[in-house]
Amino acid sequence: MTERIRWRNPAMWLVALLVVNSLWSAVASQEAPNEVNSPSQTETYREIVVAPVAELDRALPARMEVSFSAPNTDSGAIGYIILLNNETKVVEWRGDLGDEVPQWSGTLEPGTYTIETVVDEGIVAQQELFIRPFEAYQLEGHIVLSLLLVFLAFTEQGIRTLAKKYKQPEVSDNQELSPFKKMQSGGPDLEHVYDQDSPWREPLR
Repeated sequence: MTERIRWRNPAMWLVALLVVNSLWSAVASQEAPNEVNSPSQTETYREIVVAPVAELDRALPARMEVSFSAPNTDSGAIGYIILLNNETKVVEWRGDLGDEVPQWSGTLEPGTYTIETVVDEGIVAQQELFIRPFEAYQLEGHIVLSLLLVFLAFTEQGIRTLAKKYKQPEVSDNQELSPFKKMQSGGPDLEHVYDQDSPWREPLR
């Protein structure tokens, strides 16, 4: 029983470590959607700002879903271009309506991006940019959270040890007194009682 109690606390911290890291993995894989164009509103130029996380200029994983459609025509030019600060070309694709449109995925440095959509008249685009801002810091997050939990585990164990070391036994201030008075053997009162109750007492005169 003692051995089971001894291993219970480390086992609970191990479970907490697994749970916290699983939650961080789920958070890091979350995507932030940014709508570029929709069938109801298609614009040639759209700007999207990718902000740095925690003031660190690390590239963030991203992907863009693209599709083109035209209700009244079967042909036309389509395409898209992504530019960083209107200078650096990230990706460019051009084709014709009906071609298979490649779905872009890669990384984006913090900055302002211009997405140029190429469509002929009567063609609409559906474009959405997904950014995973925390995935670039997933490893660092696992390390920091794990070290923090280990520190808390050792701190908690140290506090328990100190508490047991300095714990004093509780003394009750209201001690119950016995209602009976202890009689001492051989006292004069006791001898007097014995003399009166004895069947061999001296007869009265």
